[in-house]
Amino acid sequence: MEFIRVTTSDNLILQGLFSEPKASTDSVILHIHGMSGNFWENGFIKTMLSEYPKNGVAFLTVETRGSEVIRFFGKTDGNFVKIGNAYEIFEECTKDIQAWIDLLSKNGYKRIYLQGHSLGCSKIAYYQSTKNDRRVKALLFISAADMLGLVLNPRDLPLHTRHIAESENLVGKGKGGELLPDALWATNQVSAKTYLNFFSKTAKTAIFNYYDAKLGFATIKTITIPMLSIFGTKDDGIVTDPYKSNEILKENAIKSPKFVGVVFDGAQHSYAGFEDQIVESVLKFIKEIEVRS
Repeated sequence: MEFIRVTTSDNLILQGLFSEPKASTDSVILHIHGMSGNFWENGFIKTMLSEYPKNGVAFLTVETRGSEVIRFFGKTDGNFVKIGNAYEIFEECTKDIQAWIDLLSKNGYKRIYLQGHSLGCSKIAYYQSTKNDRRVKALLFISAADMLGLVLNPRDLPLHTRHIAESENLVGKGKGGELLPDALWATNQVSAKTYLNFFSKTAKTAIFNYYDAKLGFATIKTITIPMLSIFGTKDDGIVTDPYKSNEILKENAIKSPKFVGVVFDGAQHSYAGFEDQIVESVLKFIKEIEVRS
């Protein structure tokens, strides 16, 4: 197990934790964390760092420019830039994912599986939809969050309406970098520019639209590789019923050669206590894909 670094196309330095099996392999899982998360704190990461390599699959868990709420990242010119989720622009996630995939590819990995948690699922789906990267063999969704559904539901809609108005006002005044006065979901500080980027009617984060079907599933419909979707029955990141959500995803995965939906009874968004079950589901799915290919 080792810490590794990569440089993005816009010269941002990112870090990750890499674990390889003892025997040589060309299969690796690249994990993208969720909103304001990081590459180590979720309990299932520790299990994956151990169990994926034991089963012949390397594992790389990484930070992105959306790591933490506010984070200073080093650049190759020696300067630092303030990003983190508070100042993140969703579409730039492709630069981070691309850099990590390029690194893995240069190191001989030919079967790259993108795994995301929560917002990370939106990022890997968006990446593959826009890049159609042939090095990526499957997408592994762990709690594919309905980002717009999380703010459009009746409980959160009043705050969302106020956030949109405040964001539009600040951006209109050229102050898009200012933080909104109220934190998102009581914990996440977000700048006006980022809020509009993530939650406006034209937001590219609108990928897993279980709550409002009118928003569609255009991104999912373009993906041509296998997909695995994992939910928990107590997951608060999807707004709707997890079984129904998987059914909706399967119906819209019209170009994917294989879609599998899994639901763990009692699992929350963090999957505490369900770490082994996630790993078992992922490894089973990957094995089925590799046997077919």
